[in-house]
Amino acid sequence: MVIEGTFGHASRSLQLLLEAYAGARLPEWPAFAKTLKLVRLAPGEVLFRAGEAHPYLYLVHAGLTRAQATSPSGHTSTVFFSEEGDILASMTSLAPRAAHRLYDRGLHPRSDDLKIAVEGRSLHTVSAVESSVMVRGDYQAVDLLAQRHHAWAVLSAAITTIYAMTQQADLVWNRDTPEDRYRSLLTNRPNLVSRLTQRDLAAFLNVTETTMSRIAKRVRHEPEGA
Repeated sequence: MVIEGTFGHASRSLQLLLEAYAGARLPEWPAFAKTLKLVRLAPGEVLFRAGEAHPYLYLVHAGLTRAQATSPSGHTSTVFFSEEGDILASMTSLAPRAAHRLYDRGLHPRSDDLKIAVEGRSLHTVSAVESSVMVRGDYQAVDLLAQRHHAWAVLSAAITTIYAMTQQADLVWNRDTPEDRYRSLLTNRPNLVSRLTQRDLAAFLNVTETTMSRIAKRVRHEPEGA
């Protein structure tokens, strides 16, 4: 009964959120609802890995996840966290038709960067920072419904647009020094900071744990109002 109650609440939350993205009721919701599944992750458990095809979207109902990427040199860093209320998806795994068209025709100046999306593979490995509960839906069902209903097409475009907006904001934020970014997190996302270990913070700010310790100590010992 607890699982059924959690699934029902999470599914309804997902419906309300997606309808807010679409700005309208979503026709044929039961067709999409049939694909929904409750997913539970233990701390450290992997949801999906870089290089895998994973055409699903998630609503984080409870908990916290991290998305990590590894550079060609082997350095792993955390790209973003997903908290309660966030929509989480491997955007490249959704294999948007536009990416196929641009790649096939060589119309994008960075066509090589579209290859992973054309292949439908994930850029990131996503795992749980803490015990997490999510509801998963099949994005292929969204894509099919978007071909039949304007509201679903608006939803699909809105998910992509909002994701791009947050990524651009993060790019600007990442221009700051690690210490400035840490200060920004303490001011703007204190709840997130309180849920992360020093190792998590170091990976997110792309510094060593030793450097992270020095930054945290320096900020912690600053006189108030300095």
